[in-house]
Amino acid sequence: MFSSNQEEGVLVLQGGGALGAYQAGVFEALHDAEIKPDWVAGTSIGAINSALIAGNPPERRVPAEFWHLVSSIGCSDSRIHSFHAARQACLSA
Repeated sequence: MFSSNQEEGVLVLQGGGALGAYQAGVFEALHDAEIKPDWVAGTSIGAINSALIAGNPPERRVPAEFWHLVSSIGCSDSRIHSFHAARQACLSA
C-alpha cells in the first residue's frame, strides 16, 4: 500500500515503446523499497508491463527480467516466436 490512511495506491503505466524498459526499472525500485501498489493499469507497452506485474506471484513481478531477455536476443531469434514463449523463457531463466 502506498499510504497508511487506507487510501489505495495505483500504478498507471503509459504507452510509448522504449518507455517499457524504464517502467520496469521504476517498478523494480518500488519493489525494492517495498512499495506495493493495490492496482496496476497501463496502455500499449504499459499494459504489457502491467500484465507482467499483475500476472505473476510477488517474487516474480519485476518485469526487468522480461526486458533483459527481450533486449539480449533479437526478435528474429527462433526462441522468441510469441509473447508466451518470451514469458516462458523469463520464468525458466
